[in-house]
Amino acid sequence: MPNPTHRRSFLGRLAAGGAALTAGLAVTGRPLDAMPTAPASARDDFTPARHPQDDWYDKIPGKHRLFLDATDDAEAAAAVGFAWNFLRTSQTGYNLKDADQAVVICLRHYATKFAFSNATWEKYDVLRKVKYQHPETEKKVRGGNAFRLGSTSPASVADGFTLEGMAKRGVHFAICGVATRGLAGQIAGKGATHDAVETVMTELVAALPDNAHLMASGILAAQRAGEYGYTVIRG
Repeated sequence: MPNPTHRRSFLGRLAAGGAALTAGLAVTGRPLDAMPTAPASARDDFTPARHPQDDWYDKIPGKHRLFLDATDDAEAAAAVGFAWNFLRTSQTGYNLKDADQAVVICLRHYATKFAFSNATWEKYDVLRKVKYQHPETEKKVRGGNAFRLGSTSPASVADGFTLEGMAKRGVHFAICGVATRGLAGQIAGKGATHDAVETVMTELVAALPDNAHLMASGILAAQRAGEYGYTVIRG
């Protein structure tokens, strides 16, 4: 189980943000049933197309579906914290198990790099030189990926909050293919051949955590999640 200190450092800011959001919503004074609704035709007549690349959304077991979207280091930390809290409170508040939840964390744009293993970060300067805010200490760090196991400087977060820890609980990951290919191009270097970029791309895909799905793009992954009945929340 994650250390309580780690829980507080991860979730304290989230709790404060949730209280602020609640206060912001309360000032409208409009009950939900008074909010305007779309015409019945717009709600009921549209059936989204299905594509084999998206079949995995329906294959995750669970009675409830949540998609957490992250575009940078702060949102990646928040997405992991929200996923952990969603699973925890589903247990304490509803007596549900992890297997009852279908949870997806999307890492796209600047958050994509945190999907890759520390072996990959150690190998390439492009990753080692990335400066980001450590999710526990809140200090700017570089050198290793604190969101994956195996980083010593900076230290990886508590195991329950790593991507490996999330995967063990059944959480899945949608990874932006556009950002991954862009990173592969940076690693391969200016003027690299198509084959050289593809070689790095293959290596990066192999360095993703368990339960990861490389999507054509992260924004497409978020849109598809909505069509498959997931509640989409920004990290």
